[in-house]
Amino acid sequence: MKRLLVLLLVLTTSLSALAAPGKPARTKPQGPAAWKFAKDVPVLLDAEWKWKMGGWGGIRKRAPIKHVPVIFVHGNNVDAADWYPVRDAFRAKGWTNQELWALSYGGLGGSNGSALFTRNPQRDEEHKAAGDNGSTYITENDVNVSDLYRFIRLVQAYTGSPRFVLVGHSLGVTVARETLRVHRELRPQLAAFVGIAGANHGTTFCPPGSEGNVVSCDEIAAGTAWLARLNAAGETYGPAKWMTVYDGSGVGDPAYVGPTYAQSPVLKGADNRAFPLTYHNDLRLDPKIVAVYRAFIEKHATLRR
Repeated sequence: MKRLLVLLLVLTTSLSALAAPGKPARTKPQGPAAWKFAKDVPVLLDAEWKWKMGGWGGIRKRAPIKHVPVIFVHGNNVDAADWYPVRDAFRAKGWTNQELWALSYGGLGGSNGSALFTRNPQRDEEHKAAGDNGSTYITENDVNVSDLYRFIRLVQAYTGSPRFVLVGHSLGVTVARETLRVHRELRPQLAAFVGIAGANHGTTFCPPGSEGNVVSCDEIAAGTAWLARLNAAGETYGPAKWMTVYDGSGVGDPAYVGPTYAQSPVLKGADNRAFPLTYHNDLRLDPKIVAVYRAFIEKHATLRR
């Protein structure tokens, strides 16, 4: 119940201060997230908050790579530390830090817990050191597009690989898709895309009438002009290979309840993989599911020699 209440708070609470014109108000994040990149990775400033944008990745500029670099894009109210267990699972299969990257596009996030896989000691230590007070911060897609775009360009320049992979979870799916819509020049370089529990066609947490109350609901409530524009641009496209990971039962993931929303994360033209009765964050963290989307990436995003 506590986990459900946290998710509901993330997507349904009206906040105050610092709103863009015409947007519902939102609070400032707690502060910057941890910066855990290699020492020679250039610093990027968050476009909205003007502080050092956190995240992790890299060994040294142009260090050898055996895989197309993967960029992990977190969901609402959290940060790049959410991906540490996934990073470790990839590293256990021969991937290196030069090939694995994540950004914190909204500053220091809160914690969206897992039903089954709750331990993330490195994240907990980082957040404790940063003075995490447990407060939540609701962001949206549009304000984070420029941060993700600049981060993709940084990874390309640093690794020397023009090709890249995007793996998004929750709001990170639509942030990544919108970045590819706005910056169409990236599409030929996208090798693979994995969208985990993304609100591609709406979410339970943004019911009709929620627009104007929560910033993200202005975009990802079912039937918004924002989602219509995103999907009209093509739900999937080549040369990249696409996969979605989702509950599909309408019961396991509280973000997509019932027949109205159960299939919302599905994308036309993707390899759509349902894992019935799986909780929102476990779709990202379950080792068996991580192995599935890692194998998909390894199959379809091979490094060209």
